[in-house]
Amino acid sequence: MRIALLLRGVNVGGVTVRSADLRALLADAGLDDVVTVLASGNAVVTATDARGAARAAEAALERRYGRRIRVLGIAIDDLAAIVEAYPHAEDDAHTPYVVFALEPGVAAALARLEQGDGEAVAAGSDPRGHGVVHWSNPKGTTLTSAFAKALERTAKDAVTTRNLRTLRKVLAAA
Repeated sequence: MRIALLLRGVNVGGVTVRSADLRALLADAGLDDVVTVLASGNAVVTATDARGAARAAEAALERRYGRRIRVLGIAIDDLAAIVEAYPHAEDDAHTPYVVFALEPGVAAALARLEQGDGEAVAAGSDPRGHGVVHWSNPKGTTLTSAFAKALERTAKDAVTTRNLRTLRKVLAAA
């Protein structure tokens, strides 16, 4: 089955994981047909199950970089359903995101966080049971909006966030 692997906290001030290194590392971890997408910690692999693929990737990353790098593994069909369910309008004035909870209960709490002017937040479902949050914010406010600040304070290490456009590129690479 094709599985998307989304690494948390790489290439954004933490550990730098180059695409070529990630491809080699995942292949050495026993994952097949590895394709990386952009330089932001995204890969698509073939494996028997998403959780197992994520665990294999996390173990390989920890051996290579000496620290835990959380990895979300999600079946491509499930990722496509999450992208398709994005409820907010997409326009040139806003940036569309999906916030993936890495732990149970986090998404519901995030959906209740404060939102700023022009922001929209909606809880969504995810087959892992951890949930997602669909977030739209005015361009240029990704780090400074009310929701972004609340997200940083309350769930920084318990989520990984992707631009909806990036997720569409991950799906296209599958």
